[in-house]
Amino acid sequence: MSPLTNPNAEPDSWNSKILSASTHQLTAWEDHLGLTRWTSPQKNSPRWFRDHLLIDVCGGPPRPLAEVIEPWQADDYAALDDAWQRLTGEPTAPRIRRAYIERPRGHSKTCDLAVMASWVLWASPRQLYGVAASGDREQARLLRDAIERLARLNAWLQLDVQRETIKNPVTGSRLDILSSDAGTSYGLTPDFLIVDELTHWRDEAGLAFWTSLISAAAKRPDSLVVVIANAGTNQGDAWQWRVRETCRTDPHWHFSRLDGPCARWISPAALDEQRRLLLPREFSRLWLNQWQAAADDALDPDDIEASLTLTSPLLHADGQHQFVAGLDLGVENDHSALVVLALHPSLGRLRLAEARSWSPGPAGQVDLTTIEHALLDAERRYRLSAIYFDPWQALLLAQRLISAGLNMIEQPMTAGSLDLMARCLITVFRNRLIDLYPHVALLSDLKRMRLIEKSHHFRLDAPRDSTGHADVGMALCLTLPRGFQWLQTLHTDLS
Repeated sequence: MSPLTNPNAEPDSWNSKILSASTHQLTAWEDHLGLTRWTSPQKNSPRWFRDHLLIDVCGGPPRPLAEVIEPWQADDYAALDDAWQRLTGEPTAPRIRRAYIERPRGHSKTCDLAVMASWVLWASPRQLYGVAASGDREQARLLRDAIERLARLNAWLQLDVQRETIKNPVTGSRLDILSSDAGTSYGLTPDFLIVDELTHWRDEAGLAFWTSLISAAAKRPDSLVVVIANAGTNQGDAWQWRVRETCRTDPHWHFSRLDGPCARWISPAALDEQRRLLLPREFSRLWLNQWQAAADDALDPDDIEASLTLTSPLLHADGQHQFVAGLDLGVENDHSALVVLALHPSLGRLRLAEARSWSPGPAGQVDLTTIEHALLDAERRYRLSAIYFDPWQALLLAQRLISAGLNMIEQPMTAGSLDLMARCLITVFRNRLIDLYPHVALLSDLKRMRLIEKSHHFRLDAPRDSTGHADVGMALCLTLPRGFQWLQTLHTDLS
């Protein structure tokens, strides 16, 4: 008896046969199992579906989900099985029709949503309409691709996977895949709503998208809602946090959370690499699944203390270092600062060569002539390879200095440059690649700098005090992307 006629054959065997079966053979095999009879126990059981569904397995051939499923996955699936069956017309009485599932990165969030959606599209004899929502088009494609992989590995699903829609051509059931940047979602009346990575949705647009979707789901009495996400940022204040807490405390919602990485497919070596490569708060949020406050100290005080290895500045070029400068210019009622950073190529370390700051005068303005002379003097003493500056207030001064032969490079405060400066600052100090002398204003700035995580980037901030707005610290940050590039180049050359 061949696997195509033997319902007791191993799933690997009969799925592989089905993948290469003709349309006639496929229909015969489905009919033998009862898959075309909507009242069959197999078709009506999400558990049976998961037991026989082939999925991609990293580092090996496809395997049935039942062979690799983790207990926490099985629990989340089981919590919603009655509600999914109710949608297909089964006479179940689900206590739970809502779920909020919080997992770390790499813990099958998108894949598990794909499994749920695929089952209901395949199993329901009546026409259903579902919406799968993501924060942006890129994330939406991930869910679509996950369903496509399932359909490719399990030809018996016979789902029609299009760019933004998944259809069952027999019943007409459909899943639309939407993103918050794809226009309005008002007017929808979905039978089920799948929400992917809610904590990554952009602030205002994401909130409006969530509001329209969750209100649309309330239009149908048996509607089902599944939210799955990583831990987020701005704990206590973010709208996603308020949604999460409402779901967590509502007895009508299934809430589950994994306290850190526990999937057996994530190795300790991979986690160690992530710990080294990511910012501490990134690692804590993404991999430890811990919500983060709106802002944290950017630097560990021990790392700042460890950088104090010098007793005095380096006031001129010495033939051993390369030099770059950063200028943070505050014209109206603010301080200004200049920092010169040195690289020792043979040692592969950065050092603070010099730091200077200026207070606004009686009229509330900084004397630009004094700063201009200081930059010309720094160029004479160090032969600077570049001076990085924010063009917002220093453009006219920069034009004068360019005319004098200085290499002035604009560093506009875009999201990308702010993120790069924050990452370079933390990486350089955390890995203790920089040497400082005890400059009082710089140390004060470094100790009060805060790391703020926005939707898609980080930035640095510091409370304003009598010494300014961390101007010396920001001048140092302007030099660090170039300094870090130096270090990377040296490492590449040495390797």
